[in-house]
Amino acid sequence: MNVYVLNLDSAKDRWKAYEDKGWNRWKATHYDDLPDDHPIFDEMVSMYNINPLEHQAKCACYMTHISLWKHIISNDLKNVLVLEDDAHQIADLPNPEDLPQGQDLTYLGGITYNKRLTDGPKPMEFKEGINEIIPADFRMIMLMSYFIPNRRVALKLLQCVTERGRPRAIDTMIKDAWVSQYLYYPAVFVEKPIQSQIRDKKSKFSNQYYHSVTKKQALSQIKNISQKKNFK
Repeated sequence: MNVYVLNLDSAKDRWKAYEDKGWNRWKATHYDDLPDDHPIFDEMVSMYNINPLEHQAKCACYMTHISLWKHIISNDLKNVLVLEDDAHQIADLPNPEDLPQGQDLTYLGGITYNKRLTDGPKPMEFKEGINEIIPADFRMIMLMSYFIPNRRVALKLLQCVTERGRPRAIDTMIKDAWVSQYLYYPAVFVEKPIQSQIRDKKSKFSNQYYHSVTKKQALSQIKNISQKKNFK
């Protein structure tokens, strides 16, 4: 499996958790890396009262993911696992051949939400292994951990977020991509309860069941599950 960790140059402390795994570091985009007149800043849709720095960080996150998708496409990469650098591994990686390999996207971590985001998280029950995401029932948020089997899927994601009008938070956009979407249960990665690089007041994190939990619950979960230190 080709693993890429999205990591800012300034976040050297976050990279330390991955540098001994032999995984690839992908330079994340910081909003200061972009010119002040970059069109993404005006095109990105945010609430009118959002903190300007949060808006800029959303833009940079968007640019980071699409830059890696373009890399996957141009280099015809296969079996790519994309991780944001707050992803904490709590189980062995599945074999790529055990994950959907067609025009499919598979989440290995995240939070299940109601179709309407303002309705909040929607706890779901799943069977062990691969579960299909049914858009009529629920949606996923977060791009903390997801698997792209081939360049065709990366292209579909790229087309979805760049050709459907003004961009929004990138994790909320790809539900409309023309790919089948799945989640692997229980999650292989959970979200570290650390300071968000986008939202200063973030207080909810993902757990192994794809539920939203408090910082205290997230810390307890990691402590209880991560007794095994060398996950494959």
